[in-house]
Amino acid sequence: MALAPPPDPATLDPLVVEIASGTPLVRVHATTRSADAFNPGLGAPSRFAPLHRPDGTPIPTLYAATTVAGVLSESVFHDVPYRGRGKRILVARLTGLAMSTLIVTEPIRLAMLAGLGLRRLGVRRRDLIETGPAVYAQTAAWALALHGSPAAPAGLLWTSRQDDTASAFLLFGDRILASALLVASETVPLDSGPGLALVDDAATLAAVTVVR
Repeated sequence: MALAPPPDPATLDPLVVEIASGTPLVRVHATTRSADAFNPGLGAPSRFAPLHRPDGTPIPTLYAATTVAGVLSESVFHDVPYRGRGKRILVARLTGLAMSTLIVTEPIRLAMLAGLGLRRLGVRRRDLIETGPAVYAQTAAWALALHGSPAAPAGLLWTSRQDDTASAFLLFGDRILASALLVASETVPLDSGPGLALVDDAATLAAVTVVR
């Protein structure tokens, strides 16, 4: 059974949860953006972004996760196969990427896309979270519908596809105050130094080869 189109946003009633003040969020982002900058609607399609309202205006978004391994799984390891000679990543692919940590300074309301939150919406994890790029237009349509639902969540929360010990987040920039996210760490490039060491550590755990 393929992912069905989302219903009218006005009829959606997602399970809404809060991430508490003090929660750390780790993110991978372009080195050209600051640690707390939202993507203004640019870049290649991903599971839940970019998002555009019916009138074409973009909804700024920010991806993050609860752990370093989780955010790397949702970004640089995202398309690495689970087995075979392709289970590797080139350091050159990390050029232009950096990692930062943010701290939530006030509670943020999110639509839950895990466990009973998915059941509440009538959607299966394998159809929404465990899918590949071929259906990103459909999964992004669900994110847009949830954004437009009466619950008006400030983002989405789900269990990372490749690292189910971590939670992943997509925050909606039109519903997050600048004061709600505090930059808590120095931004580190991922293609060298401490940033590359973090990639190496996670790759070792996953038996992914990092190719210099």
